[in-house]
Amino acid sequence: MVIKLGKKVLISGSGNVAQFSAIKCKEFGAEVLSFSDSAGTILEPNGFSDEQIQQIIAIKEARGRVSEYKSPTVKYYAGERPWRLAKCDVALPSATQNELDAKDAQVLVDGGCKYVFEGANMPSTPEAIDILKPNTVYFPGKVRSRIIYNI
Repeated sequence: MVIKLGKKVLISGSGNVAQFSAIKCKEFGAEVLSFSDSAGTILEPNGFSDEQIQQIIAIKEARGRVSEYKSPTVKYYAGERPWRLAKCDVALPSATQNELDAKDAQVLVDGGCKYVFEGANMPSTPEAIDILKPNTVYFPGKVRSRIIYNI
């Protein structure tokens, strides 16, 4: 996956997949806008810096919640997933199965999202995939790849 300079990226989750995805996105010059956990989502409207990503990693290593992250610009959305909170070029669902539903997929497409790369196992519902596949570059996670592409 190559995410180029200036692309806005929404990431769900805050575990290993989300953390390493954020680091790699930043290396390519993308703006990582979000992290989440089961309680809610944090959004940095101008993107997380490298240091801020390291703060998230430290919080998660201590078994903390994303709501513990502090910055003057962060916005916390209790009970929300990132997909409806900001427009993006790239969506990286990296949290859990069935986290991205048809309504979320339509919001992403309507907001101009061009790429969806699944980091979690089967994070998009079948109804979401029906919306994403004709409208984005959709790259399924490893479990779904076996189902879709029979590998």
